[in-house]
Amino acid sequence: MFSPSIEVLVAQPRVRRAAHLDFESILKRFPALAEAEAVCWTGSTAAGWGNVYSDLDLYVFADQEIKLPVDETMERWPGVDNSGIRWDNWLGEYEQSRVDLTLWQTDTLANLLAPYLSEEVEFCGMSDLMRRFVYRMTIAVPLKNEDYFRQMQELIEKSSFRRSLARASKVWAENALTDVAGQLDAGDDASARLSAGMAAAKAADACLILHGEYCGGQKWLMRRLKSTPECGISVDEYRSVVLDGRPGESDGDYALRVARWAQGHLVRLEDKFLAAS
Repeated sequence: MFSPSIEVLVAQPRVRRAAHLDFESILKRFPALAEAEAVCWTGSTAAGWGNVYSDLDLYVFADQEIKLPVDETMERWPGVDNSGIRWDNWLGEYEQSRVDLTLWQTDTLANLLAPYLSEEVEFCGMSDLMRRFVYRMTIAVPLKNEDYFRQMQELIEKSSFRRSLARASKVWAENALTDVAGQLDAGDDASARLSAGMAAAKAADACLILHGEYCGGQKWLMRRLKSTPECGISVDEYRSVVLDGRPGESDGDYALRVARWAQGHLVRLEDKFLAAS
Protein backbone atom coordinates (compact mmCIF):
# COMPACT_ATOMS: atom_id res chain seq x y z
CA MET A 1 0.00 0.00 0.00
CA PHE A 2 1.32 3.40 -0.95
CA SER A 3 1.88 5.39 2.25
CA PRO A 4 4.04 8.49 1.68
CA SER A 5 5.53 10.47 4.54
CA ILE A 6 7.42 13.74 4.88
CA GLU A 7 10.55 14.27 6.94
CA VAL A 8 11.83 17.83 7.30
CA LEU A 9 15.62 17.78 7.14
CA VAL A 10 16.15 21.54 7.11
CA ALA A 11 13.33 23.94 7.99
CA GLN A 12 13.11 26.99 5.77
CA PRO A 13 12.60 30.49 7.20
CA ARG A 14 9.22 32.13 6.68
CA VAL A 15 10.92 35.34 5.61
CA ARG A 16 14.17 35.15 3.65
CA ARG A 17 16.90 37.73 3.96
CA ALA A 18 19.16 38.49 1.02
CA ALA A 19 22.46 36.63 1.21
CA HIS A 20 25.81 38.42 1.44
CA LEU A 21 27.49 38.09 -1.93
CA ASP A 22 30.91 39.55 -1.24
CA PHE A 23 33.69 36.99 -1.62
CA GLU A 24 34.81 37.27 2.01
CA SER A 25 31.34 36.28 3.25
CA ILE A 26 31.08 33.42 0.76
CA LEU A 27 34.44 32.06 1.92
CA LYS A 28 33.02 31.55 5.42
CA ARG A 29 30.68 28.91 3.96
CA PHE A 30 33.02 27.72 1.20
CA PRO A 31 36.63 28.24 2.43
CA ALA A 32 38.11 26.04 -0.31
CA LEU A 33 37.05 28.58 -2.95
CA ALA A 34 40.15 30.54 -1.96
CA GLU A 35 42.07 27.88 -3.94
CA ALA A 36 40.00 28.30 -7.11
CA GLU A 37 41.32 30.12 -10.16
CA ALA A 38 38.16 32.18 -10.59
CA VAL A 39 34.69 32.52 -9.05
CA CYS A 40 31.62 34.41 -10.22
CA TRP A 41 27.98 35.01 -9.36
CA THR A 42 25.65 34.51 -12.31
CA GLY A 43 22.13 33.46 -13.29
CA SER A 44 18.84 35.30 -12.85
CA THR A 45 19.79 36.97 -9.56
CA ALA A 46 23.00 38.35 -11.05
CA ALA A 47 21.00 39.66 -14.02
CA GLY A 48 18.62 41.44 -11.64
CA TRP A 49 15.71 39.17 -12.60
CA GLY A 50 15.54 36.96 -9.52
CA ASN A 51 12.95 36.72 -6.77
CA VAL A 52 12.73 35.45 -3.20
CA TYR A 53 12.61 31.83 -4.43
CA SER A 54 15.49 32.09 -6.90
CA ASP A 55 18.67 30.07 -6.48
CA LEU A 56 21.99 31.85 -6.22
CA ASP A 57 24.16 30.54 -9.04
CA LEU A 58 27.90 30.41 -8.47
CA TYR A 59 30.44 29.27 -11.07
CA VAL A 60 33.81 28.09 -9.79
CA PHE A 61 36.75 27.46 -12.12
CA ALA A 62 39.61 25.26 -10.94
CA ASP A 63 41.79 22.47 -12.33
CA GLN A 64 42.28 20.82 -8.93
CA GLU A 65 39.80 19.30 -6.51
CA ILE A 66 37.79 21.81 -4.53
CA LYS A 67 36.38 20.49 -1.27
CA LEU A 68 32.88 21.75 -0.59
CA PRO A 69 30.79 21.48 2.58
CA VAL A 70 29.06 18.18 3.33
CA ASP A 71 25.94 18.52 5.49
CA GLU A 72 22.23 17.71 5.57
CA THR A 73 21.30 20.65 3.29
CA MET A 74 23.39 19.63 0.29
CA GLU A 75 23.69 17.19 -2.53
CA ARG A 76 26.45 16.81 -5.10
CA TRP A 77 26.53 15.08 -8.47
CA PRO A 78 28.61 15.07 -11.67
CA GLY A 79 27.44 16.29 -15.06
CA VAL A 80 28.54 15.56 -18.62
CA ASP A 81 27.46 17.02 -21.97
CA ASN A 82 27.41 15.20 -25.30
CA SER A 83 30.32 17.47 -26.32
CA GLY A 84 32.46 15.81 -23.63
CA ILE A 85 32.42 18.82 -21.30
CA ARG A 86 32.25 17.72 -17.66
CA TRP A 87 31.41 19.55 -14.44
CA ASP A 88 30.33 18.99 -10.84
CA ASN A 89 27.16 20.35 -9.22
CA TRP A 90 26.77 21.23 -5.55
CA LEU A 91 23.30 22.28 -4.37
CA GLY A 92 22.76 23.41 -0.79
CA GLU A 93 22.21 26.23 1.66
CA TYR A 94 24.11 29.49 2.07
CA GLU A 95 22.78 31.77 4.77
CA GLN A 96 19.01 31.73 3.96
CA SER A 97 19.37 31.06 0.25
CA ARG A 98 19.70 27.95 -1.86
CA VAL A 99 22.96 27.91 -3.80
CA ASP A 100 23.52 26.10 -7.09
CA LEU A 101 27.31 25.95 -7.32
CA THR A 102 28.95 24.49 -10.42
CA LEU A 103 32.60 23.49 -10.66
CA TRP A 104 34.21 23.81 -14.10
CA GLN A 105 37.68 23.27 -15.53
CA THR A 106 39.38 26.56 -16.33
CA ASP A 107 39.54 25.78 -20.08
CA THR A 108 35.86 24.83 -20.38
CA LEU A 109 34.75 27.89 -22.34
CA ALA A 110 37.81 27.89 -24.60
CA ASN A 111 37.21 24.23 -25.48
CA LEU A 112 33.50 24.78 -26.03
CA LEU A 113 34.09 27.77 -28.33
CA ALA A 114 37.03 26.27 -30.23
CA PRO A 115 35.00 25.49 -33.38
CA TYR A 116 33.43 28.97 -33.26
CA LEU A 117 36.84 30.61 -32.96
CA SER A 118 38.44 28.71 -35.82
CA GLU A 119 35.68 29.26 -38.42
CA GLU A 120 32.30 30.83 -39.11
CA VAL A 121 29.92 28.12 -37.88
CA GLU A 122 26.64 28.37 -39.79
CA PHE A 123 24.27 27.01 -37.15
CA CYS A 124 24.94 26.62 -33.44
CA GLY A 125 24.84 22.96 -32.44
CA MET A 126 25.42 23.38 -28.72
CA SER A 127 23.11 21.71 -26.26
CA ASP A 128 20.78 23.90 -24.23
CA LEU A 129 22.96 23.30 -21.17
CA MET A 130 26.09 24.56 -22.91
CA ARG A 131 24.26 27.49 -24.45
CA ARG A 132 23.13 28.44 -20.94
CA PHE A 133 26.73 28.15 -19.73
CA VAL A 134 27.93 30.59 -22.40
CA TYR A 135 25.09 32.98 -21.64
CA ARG A 136 25.85 32.92 -17.94
CA MET A 137 29.47 33.76 -18.67
CA THR A 138 28.34 36.92 -20.48
CA ILE A 139 26.52 38.16 -17.35
CA ALA A 140 29.03 36.87 -14.80
CA VAL A 141 29.69 39.11 -11.79
CA PRO A 142 33.32 38.35 -10.84
CA LEU A 143 33.97 37.51 -7.20
CA LYS A 144 37.54 36.37 -7.74
CA ASN A 145 39.87 37.03 -10.71
CA GLU A 146 38.06 39.66 -12.74
CA ASP A 147 40.63 39.37 -15.53
CA TYR A 148 39.66 35.75 -16.14
CA PHE A 149 36.04 36.67 -16.84
CA ARG A 150 37.03 39.63 -18.98
CA GLN A 151 39.16 37.30 -21.12
CA MET A 152 36.35 34.75 -21.37
CA GLN A 153 33.87 37.41 -22.49
CA GLU A 154 36.35 38.59 -25.11
CA LEU A 155 36.53 35.00 -26.42
CA ILE A 156 32.76 34.94 -26.82
CA GLU A 157 32.77 38.22 -28.73
CA LYS A 158 35.60 37.09 -31.03
CA SER A 159 33.83 33.85 -31.91
CA SER A 160 31.04 33.13 -34.38
CA PHE A 161 28.83 31.93 -31.52
CA ARG A 162 26.47 34.92 -31.60
CA ARG A 163 25.78 34.74 -35.31
CA SER A 164 25.49 30.95 -35.43
CA LEU A 165 23.05 30.96 -32.52
CA ALA A 166 20.96 33.74 -34.08
CA ARG A 167 20.79 31.85 -37.39
CA ALA A 168 19.66 28.70 -35.56
CA SER A 169 16.83 30.62 -33.87
CA LYS A 170 15.93 32.18 -37.22
CA VAL A 171 15.58 28.70 -38.77
CA TRP A 172 13.33 27.61 -35.89
CA ALA A 173 11.18 30.67 -36.51
CA GLU A 174 11.01 29.97 -40.25
CA ASN A 175 10.04 26.33 -39.62
CA ALA A 176 7.22 27.52 -37.38
CA LEU A 177 6.08 29.95 -40.09
CA THR A 178 5.96 27.06 -42.56
CA ASP A 179 3.80 25.18 -40.06
CA VAL A 180 1.46 28.16 -39.87
CA ALA A 181 0.99 28.16 -43.64
CA GLY A 182 0.33 24.43 -43.79
CA GLN A 183 -2.04 24.42 -40.83
CA LEU A 184 -4.06 27.35 -42.17
CA ASP A 185 -4.33 25.63 -45.54
CA ALA A 186 -5.60 22.50 -43.76
CA GLY A 187 -8.15 24.49 -41.78
CA ASP A 188 -6.35 23.75 -38.48
CA ASP A 189 -6.57 27.33 -37.25
CA ALA A 190 -6.06 26.56 -33.54
CA SER A 191 -2.74 24.80 -34.24
CA ALA A 192 -1.75 27.63 -36.59
CA ARG A 193 -2.32 30.09 -33.76
CA LEU A 194 0.10 28.15 -31.53
CA SER A 195 2.68 27.88 -34.31
CA ALA A 196 2.48 31.62 -34.97
CA GLY A 197 3.18 32.30 -31.29
CA MET A 198 6.18 29.98 -31.46
CA ALA A 199 7.44 31.75 -34.58
CA ALA A 200 7.10 35.13 -32.87
CA ALA A 201 9.02 33.96 -29.80
CA LYS A 202 11.83 32.50 -31.91
CA ALA A 203 11.98 35.59 -34.14
CA ALA A 204 12.28 37.78 -31.05
CA ASP A 205 14.94 35.42 -29.68
CA ALA A 206 16.94 35.70 -32.90
CA CYS A 207 16.77 39.51 -32.80
CA LEU A 208 17.88 39.53 -29.16
CA ILE A 209 20.80 37.20 -29.82
CA LEU A 210 22.06 39.37 -32.67
CA HIS A 211 22.28 42.20 -30.14
CA GLY A 212 24.18 40.17 -27.53
CA GLU A 213 21.34 38.89 -25.33
CA TYR A 214 21.78 35.11 -25.20
CA CYS A 215 19.52 34.02 -22.34
CA GLY A 216 17.20 31.77 -24.36
CA GLY A 217 14.76 31.04 -21.54
CA GLN A 218 11.25 31.74 -22.84
CA LYS A 219 10.05 32.70 -19.35
CA TRP A 220 12.49 35.63 -19.47
CA LEU A 221 11.51 36.92 -22.92
CA MET A 222 9.83 40.09 -21.68
CA ARG A 223 12.75 40.87 -19.37
CA ARG A 224 15.14 40.33 -22.26
CA LEU A 225 13.22 42.69 -24.52
CA LYS A 226 13.11 45.34 -21.80
CA SER A 227 16.87 45.14 -21.23
CA THR A 228 17.75 45.13 -24.96
CA PRO A 229 15.78 47.91 -26.71
CA GLU A 230 18.36 48.00 -29.49
CA CYS A 231 16.99 44.69 -30.78
CA GLY A 232 14.10 46.64 -32.31
CA ILE A 233 11.21 44.95 -30.49
CA SER A 234 9.79 46.68 -27.44
CA VAL A 235 7.95 45.02 -24.59
CA ASP A 236 4.81 46.99 -25.48
CA GLU A 237 5.00 45.90 -29.12
CA TYR A 238 5.43 42.21 -28.28
CA ARG A 239 2.65 42.30 -25.70
CA SER A 240 0.16 44.10 -27.95
CA VAL A 241 0.94 42.14 -31.12
CA VAL A 242 1.65 38.63 -29.83
CA LEU A 243 0.23 38.23 -26.33
CA ASP A 244 -2.91 40.36 -26.25
CA GLY A 245 -4.49 39.62 -29.60
CA ARG A 246 -7.42 41.63 -30.97
CA PRO A 247 -11.04 41.71 -29.72
CA GLY A 248 -13.12 39.14 -31.58
CA GLU A 249 -10.15 37.92 -33.60
CA SER A 250 -10.37 34.34 -34.88
CA ASP A 251 -7.53 31.85 -34.47
CA GLY A 252 -6.84 32.01 -38.19
CA ASP A 253 -6.70 35.79 -38.27
CA TYR A 254 -4.40 35.82 -35.23
CA ALA A 255 -2.09 33.25 -36.83
CA LEU A 256 -1.83 35.18 -40.08
CA ARG A 257 -1.27 38.55 -38.40
CA VAL A 258 1.38 37.31 -35.94
CA ALA A 259 3.14 35.22 -38.59
CA ARG A 260 3.45 38.33 -40.79
CA TRP A 261 4.82 40.26 -37.83
CA ALA A 262 7.45 37.60 -37.09
CA GLN A 263 8.42 37.39 -40.76
CA GLY A 264 8.78 41.16 -40.94
CA HIS A 265 11.34 41.20 -38.13
CA LEU A 266 13.32 38.36 -39.70
CA VAL A 267 13.44 40.24 -43.00
CA ARG A 268 14.44 43.45 -41.20
CA LEU A 269 17.62 41.81 -39.93
CA GLU A 270 18.36 39.56 -42.91
CA ASP A 271 21.74 41.19 -43.65
CA LYS A 272 22.92 40.64 -40.08
CA PHE A 273 21.83 37.00 -40.16
CA LEU A 274 23.86 36.44 -43.31
CA ALA A 275 26.95 38.35 -42.12
CA ALA A 276 30.10 36.31 -41.53
CA SER A 277 31.73 38.68 -39.05
